[in-house]
Amino acid sequence: MTDQTIKERKLLLQEVEGLLSLITLPVLVVDTTGVVIHANPAAEHIWQRSQVVLLNQTLQTLVDTPKLLEFVKKGKPLRDFAVELMDGRGKRHAYLCRLHPLFVDRRVTGAILQFTIQVKETESEKNRKFVTRYNFEDIRGHSPAILALKEQSRTIAKSDSTVLIRGESGTGKEVLAQSIHRNSARKNGPFVAINCAAIPEALLESELFGYEDGAFTGAKKGGKPGRFELALNGTLFLDEIGDMPQYLQAKLLRVLQERRMERVGGSESIPVDVRLIAATHKDLDAMIVSGQFREDLFYRLNVIPLFVPPLRHRKEDLYDLIQFYLKWFGDRLGKEPKRFSTQAIKCFMDYHWPGNIRELENTLEYIVNLEIGDLVTISSLPASIRGNQANDEILSVPQQHFPPSPHAMDNQGAAVEGVLEQSEEQLIIEAIRRFGKSTEGKRKAAEFLGISVATLYRRLQKINRKG
Repeated sequence: MTDQTIKERKLLLQEVEGLLSLITLPVLVVDTTGVVIHANPAAEHIWQRSQVVLLNQTLQTLVDTPKLLEFVKKGKPLRDFAVELMDGRGKRHAYLCRLHPLFVDRRVTGAILQFTIQVKETESEKNRKFVTRYNFEDIRGHSPAILALKEQSRTIAKSDSTVLIRGESGTGKEVLAQSIHRNSARKNGPFVAINCAAIPEALLESELFGYEDGAFTGAKKGGKPGRFELALNGTLFLDEIGDMPQYLQAKLLRVLQERRMERVGGSESIPVDVRLIAATHKDLDAMIVSGQFREDLFYRLNVIPLFVPPLRHRKEDLYDLIQFYLKWFGDRLGKEPKRFSTQAIKCFMDYHWPGNIRELENTLEYIVNLEIGDLVTISSLPASIRGNQANDEILSVPQQHFPPSPHAMDNQGAAVEGVLEQSEEQLIIEAIRRFGKSTEGKRKAAEFLGISVATLYRRLQKINRKG
């Protein structure tokens, strides 16, 4: 290396050091062995050592994260990699590291490391993750079964007793659980939910009860709290409890009895101050007989039993649900208001709704997306719902083996328009019968039909003149 080259490199290094000194975040420049070859003033402050002392220090003595050196050697760039810095007193601080590798002639020669402080979540920020979205007002319908369920749930909400919610998939069991929490004395605490069927059996125990440092291969350093700890002073919702493996059923039973638990790999007994709400769509009685579910756990869970009826058992709520979701998706998707023909409503009433509210919601979103006009007819419905009734709404026109004449086409169009007009009239009559003939009843009928009150009055006058 010539004297000129050495001089140029020194000048370049001085310029780089000058630029790094302007950066307010701590920066280290290291070689491939992890030895510090430059540190900026901000790094002096973090490690409480002068730049002279920091030079020639190894990365291992400054950062308690061995993997960081591996990434330096590989020349692998990093962004927001969690590390722990050790200050002059040996105290650890959580930081995020950004690594920019240095290359000379395509060979890794070191890296620039920039550190930003990792802000830990406050208790209120943690709780914000576990807030509820639903209340009893979100359980829509005025059928006797739904009104009785809401009244019973409001009554037991203030209690701390364990609740077991049973019902088919898609009936809204979590909506009910959140509503109970929102009206309980624990409403300011977290609502922590876990689906026992969605988490692999090998991970479910650590998710529920947490684990200690080194409990198993891959365990997070310092351990991790489980859902029981996260739900402290709040509510823990165990969805699909019927899918919980038997060895965990025994551990859950002990927690419910003792109101204390231990983390996986730990020995400390931790108090459990949570209200438990469990839910399932499975037949637990049959599972007890077959030995798949513990009978003693069932009695611990079934202190307050609640049953959410399937949609096919409360079809009188369909009108309200259709009205709500049509408006909801219309507003959300920027679509014009839609109304159902009599035959389309009949299809909904005749359908058995195996997917319950979830299926109804998806079906109405489908309709709002695809229906161009404002009138939803049978042809607008998914094939699974309309079944063989699609022809009920269309006039039977004899097949023609040649192009129809314009006159025939006009007659057919007029006939179809007549059918649609008749369907609209029937829909209006049914709406008035449902909501009443009072001013308020007509306002609700107009809202349900997706038309203005003035339009409703005009069409009623037209119907009356025909009568």
